[in-house]
Amino acid sequence: MNKLPKRQPWTCAKCLRQIQRRTNASVAPATVTSNSSSYENAHLATPHTSKADDSLLRDVFNKQSAWKDFSSRATTTSGLIGNRHLTEPRGFQKFAESSLQKCKELVERVLSASTFEEYKRLPRDLDRLSDLLCRVIDLSDFVRTIHPDQHVAAAASGAYSLMFQYMNELNTTTGLNKQLRKAWDIPDLQAQWTREEKMVAIILMKDFSKSGIDLPDAHREEFVSISNDIANIGTDFVNGMEYQNGHVRAYKSQLNGIDPRYLQNMSRFTQTDIPVYSTIGKHIMTTAHDPEIKKKLYTAERTASKSTIKRLEQLLLNRAKLAKLTGYDTYAQLNLTDKMSKTPEAVTKFLESLNANNKSQVQSELDQLLAVKRTKDPSATSLEAWEHSYLSYQHKLHSSSQKPSKSRLLESANNYFAVGHVIQGLSSLFQSLYGVRLVPRETKIGEVWHPDVRRLDVFTESQEHIATMYCDLFSRPGKLPNPAHFTLLCSREISQDEVEDAMNHDQPLNLGMPVRTSIDQVTGETKHHQTPIIALVCDFPDNSGVAEPSTLSPTSVTTLFHEMGHAVHSILGQTSMQGISGTRCATDFAELPSVLMEYFATDPAVLKLFARHWQTGELIPDELVSAMLQEKQDRAEQTGGWDNQTQILMALLDQVYHSDGPVQGLAGNRYDSTAAFHDVWNRYSSVREPAGTAWQGFFGHLYGYGATYYSYLFDRAIARQVWRAVFRDGANGGAIDREAGERFKQEVLRYGGGRDPWLCLEGLMGEGKGILAEGGSEAMDLVGQWGVGAGSEGQM
Repeated sequence: MNKLPKRQPWTCAKCLRQIQRRTNASVAPATVTSNSSSYENAHLATPHTSKADDSLLRDVFNKQSAWKDFSSRATTTSGLIGNRHLTEPRGFQKFAESSLQKCKELVERVLSASTFEEYKRLPRDLDRLSDLLCRVIDLSDFVRTIHPDQHVAAAASGAYSLMFQYMNELNTTTGLNKQLRKAWDIPDLQAQWTREEKMVAIILMKDFSKSGIDLPDAHREEFVSISNDIANIGTDFVNGMEYQNGHVRAYKSQLNGIDPRYLQNMSRFTQTDIPVYSTIGKHIMTTAHDPEIKKKLYTAERTASKSTIKRLEQLLLNRAKLAKLTGYDTYAQLNLTDKMSKTPEAVTKFLESLNANNKSQVQSELDQLLAVKRTKDPSATSLEAWEHSYLSYQHKLHSSSQKPSKSRLLESANNYFAVGHVIQGLSSLFQSLYGVRLVPRETKIGEVWHPDVRRLDVFTESQEHIATMYCDLFSRPGKLPNPAHFTLLCSREISQDEVEDAMNHDQPLNLGMPVRTSIDQVTGETKHHQTPIIALVCDFPDNSGVAEPSTLSPTSVTTLFHEMGHAVHSILGQTSMQGISGTRCATDFAELPSVLMEYFATDPAVLKLFARHWQTGELIPDELVSAMLQEKQDRAEQTGGWDNQTQILMALLDQVYHSDGPVQGLAGNRYDSTAAFHDVWNRYSSVREPAGTAWQGFFGHLYGYGATYYSYLFDRAIARQVWRAVFRDGANGGAIDREAGERFKQEVLRYGGGRDPWLCLEGLMGEGKGILAEGGSEAMDLVGQWGVGAGSEGQM
C-alpha cells in the first residue's frame, strides 16, 4: 500500500481522512433537458411518492429475486459508476492519463495568467484542477479497497499512485500559490469574485501555507521529509499496536462468579493464563468477584508496549517539528487554523465546559455503583477504575430484576426493521423534510462492482435527478467491515469554457462523467452541473440465500441513518465549486448532519413512517416503541455520563499531545507521553487511573485526528441543540416538519463548506446574540454548555 503523504492543496481533507482511517447553494427551480452525457431519465416519477414507489423501494432491498428481476431489464453496458473509461481494468490508466493531461493544461493556464480576466478565473481553474485529481484519487482508492476482482483493484491502485505522484510535483510548484495570492491582492478583481470563489481561494491559500509552500527551498525539502516520516510512523503506530503483557495469570480461586462453562477446561489446573482483551477477559472483568484479578486485567489491557509508546512519541515530536518549521508554536495551532475552533485554547475551553456539564450525570452513575459496592462492603467510600465494568453489570442485573421483563418483546424488534423498509423510511423522511426522494434504478452491465450493489437516484419534487447513490449494504467475504459514506464525484457547476472546449475537440462533456443540464427560470440561462455520485457501504447480514429479508437491530438502524446523514449533505450541498460541496467542510462541522440523523432514527413519529413487520405488514406497536425507548434511557442513565467522560478525556489528551509538551521535547529531553496521560486522567476524571498503565499507545485516532478528536463531541453537542430547538421543540413541534427541514437545508446543508459554519449556526438557531456568529472561544464555551446529553437522545 502506498504511504499517505501530507495533505496537499489539491484534494479535500475528508478524502485523506478516509484514507488514513483505512490505514486506519440554493439553485433556482429548473427544468431538465436532454443531454447525451447524462444518465437517461428513466423511472421519472410523480412529485409525491406513491404506494407502488414505496413497495418497489422495499422489494429491491428485501428480496434478492426482486432486485435481480428489476436490474435484469438493463441490456446496455457501462463503465464503472458510469465512467466511460472503466469498462476494463486498463481503463483506470486511461482515466488517470486523460485527467492528468487536463490537469497539466490547467496548471499551465494558471502559471501563465497575466490579464485581469485570466486572474479572475483562478479560483475556478484551481478548483477544477482539484476536481480532476479528486475524481481519480477518490474513486481509485475506493475501488482498490472494495472491488472483489484483484485485477481491477490493482489497476485502480496504479491510477491512485499516478495521481498522487503528480500531486507531490504540484506541492513544489510555488508559482501556483504566488499567482493566487497576486490575484487576491487586486481589490477590483476580488470584488468580482462570488462568495464561493472567495471561500475556495481562502481555503487554497491556507492549504498552501500549511503545506510549507512559502518556505525556502531547503526548508521545504525538510517539510516534505518530515511529512513523509509522520505518514510512515503514523501508519506503523496504528498497525503495530501491542500490549506490554499479552496474558495475565489467574488462579482458579479468583474466578468465583464467572460462568461455570469457562471453568470446565480448568478443572485439572489451579491457575491459567488469560489472554488480554479477550472474550473471557471481558467476562472476568464483568462477573468475577475477586478485585485483584480485575485490577491485573485492567492494568494489562491499558498498558501498551514500550515500542508502541516510542512510535507514538516519535509521531508527536515530528508533528511538533513540522509546526515549528512552518511558524506555529504547536501542531494544534497549525491544524486548527481552518477549523471552527480556530485555537487550542478554544477547544480546551469547550471540553472543560462539556466536562463540567457532564459531571453531575457521572456522579449520579457512580453513586449508584457505590451503593452496589456497599452491599458487600459497607465501609466503601470510593470506586476504583477496574471495578466499573463489574459494578455496572451487577447494577444492571439488580435493575432488571426490579422491572417487568420486556426482553421477549424487544427480541421481536428486528422484524420491524427489514433493510428495504428502513431505506423506504429514509426516502419518506427526506421527502417530508427536504422534498427529495430515493428512486431505485436498474444498473447497466458493468456499472457496479458487485451484483449486490443497488443504485438509487435522488429526485426532487419537480422530477429533477440531482444525485446518484450506490448502496453496498450487505456483508461478504473480504469486504470492508465498517459502515462508511464515500463521495466518488462531487457536485460543481461546469463552466462555459469547458462546454466550448468539449465541442471544439469533439469530446464528451465533463470527460463523460454524469452531467445534468437545466434552464434557470429566472435568467433563462442554460447551466450544466456535475452530478454527485455517492457510495454507501455497510456490513449488514446477507440473507440472499433464504426467503426472509435481512433485518436490522435498532442500533444498526441508527448506523444507517447516520451514514445517510452524510449522504444527504452531499446531495443537498450542491455548490458551484467542488472544493466546498457537501461534506467538504470544516472537520468539526462535518458530522453535524449525520449525528442529527441519529435523533430521527429513534423518534416515534419517524418510526411510524416505515417500521412494519416484514411478514405481516403490521405497524410497529406502541408498546414496542416504548420498550425500545425505555431500554435506551436505562442504558443512558447507567453509563451515558461515564461514556461521555471517556470521550472528553481522550479529546483533552489529544490536545495536550499536540501542545507545547512535545515542542519542549525537541530540545533533547524525551517527551513522556505516559506522564501526560496520567496527568490528564487524574485531573479531569471522576475516578483515578491506577499507576503503571500506558493506555495512550492504543489511541489510534491520534494519527488520523491529530488535535481534532474533539470534533465528534462538538458536533454531538450542536446536533443535540439543533434537534431540540429546530425539530423537537420547533415552531410546529415535530420531527417530520417541512418548515424545520427547509430551515436546516437553507441555513446549513445547501452551503456545504462554502460558508462560515458559525454563520450557518447563527442563522439556523436564531439565538446566541451574535456569539455564534463571532465564533471563537465564547462560542465554543456556549456549545460546551449545551452538552451532549447522557446518550439518551439520538442513540438507540
